[in-house]
Amino acid sequence: MSDEPRSDEPGSTAPAVPDAVPDVAPASAEPVPAAESAASATISGEGSAPPDPVATSAPEPESWPRVERRRPGRAQRTALLLLLLAGTAFATGLALFNGLVMPRLIHGRGDVRVPDLASQSVEQAEQSLRQLGLKLSRSGERFDPAVPRGLVLQQDPPAQSAVRAGRRVVVVVSLGEEFSSVPQLFGISLRGARILIERTGLAVGGVTRAPSEDVGEGLVVATDPPAESVLPREAPVGLLVSTGSAAESFVMPELLGRDLPAARRQLEAVGFRVLSPEGTSARGMIIVQQPAPGSRVDRGTVVTLQGNGRSSS
Repeated sequence: MSDEPRSDEPGSTAPAVPDAVPDVAPASAEPVPAAESAASATISGEGSAPPDPVATSAPEPESWPRVERRRPGRAQRTALLLLLLAGTAFATGLALFNGLVMPRLIHGRGDVRVPDLASQSVEQAEQSLRQLGLKLSRSGERFDPAVPRGLVLQQDPPAQSAVRAGRRVVVVVSLGEEFSSVPQLFGISLRGARILIERTGLAVGGVTRAPSEDVGEGLVVATDPPAESVLPREAPVGLLVSTGSAAESFVMPELLGRDLPAARRQLEAVGFRVLSPEGTSARGMIIVQQPAPGSRVDRGTVVTLQGNGRSSS
């Protein structure tokens, strides 16, 4: 039997394929698409005319999903803007939470502001703190000429600090201007007096020197102001230093006409040295004396006497 269908068989409507058309694929091959069937139908009507390439091109199936492309720039900018706004809002909320909400949650409403206690007495400062639920502690005292004695000089924590109720505020109390007492310096050397004055917080003022029978040379006789006087710190103290005992002076008496040996004995007993010029007599009445009568002399002055050589008897 022949595989080709007969034209006189019922139900056979396909026309005869021209000899120029290639052989039709066997039945066992893959099914022919609908577009190729339509092209075959057209070719069968025209004979050997070549098929129209435009007419025979298979259109895309309508059932395939169509992808619609959009420009990504605008969408990305919108997303970045929203992300930036969200980050800013989160950071602001976190800062407010840490600065306002969290302190209240931790400390509650017991936080108070430390008042300024400067220039308040200890009693006034203690009362001011007690009204706020705080306590006062003294850590010491310090001299300060700018703050009167007994007033608050320094505080910790500082004024306007936020602390919890019941906290202790430590203060330093002023001793006011520092004063020092002039030390006892009588009979001390000038160098030792300078050291003692500087150690007491005072300063050495002028130094005056004068003879004194009470202390030896170079020792302090007195101070100005006197010893145990209370002075502000760095106040000057004057010193009076001895130059030794004062020399005793005498007025030379009139010796002319007096017996020379007797006058010699009197002068030497007081401390004078008596000499007679070489080649002159040391006996008789005094005819020459040196120094002259009325002159001021002191112990150790050499007195020269000359006699007439005659006996006084």
